[in-house]
Amino acid sequence: MNPPKKGKVLGFPTEWLEFAKSDLRLANLAAADPVIRREQICFHAQQAAEKAIKAILLLNRIEFPLTHDIEELLEVAESNGMDLPEDVEESGLLTPYAVDSRYPGYWFEVTEAEFTEALRIAGQAVQWAQETISKKNNCVRE
Repeated sequence: MNPPKKGKVLGFPTEWLEFAKSDLRLANLAAADPVIRREQICFHAQQAAEKAIKAILLLNRIEFPLTHDIEELLEVAESNGMDLPEDVEESGLLTPYAVDSRYPGYWFEVTEAEFTEALRIAGQAVQWAQETISKKNNCVRE
């Protein structure tokens, strides 16, 4: 990701959420196709969780590094006073799928249980972001 201004993240929380939902949808669609590698499914699950968390950071006007490290993003959220649900904190488990697993030579095969877990965790992160953004938007309207 190379935004025009160094350190400046572009877009709105709702846009980041839409991208997160799209990645989650891709992962779920791919899960039914035996030709698609589990590593690639887990990559999209990781991307969904990462973008969902970034959407909430943007929503709260919290600056974050341009990273794929979900653990780092969670630390930024917590250090800025955000109270994260336990199931969202699990998202950090998806970080290894961000880069290494996308290429040949990955050090281990992703099992059926691991990719199912990745989809579950990503789904929870996206749902949390959706609910958080919806609540914030409803409060603004009232």
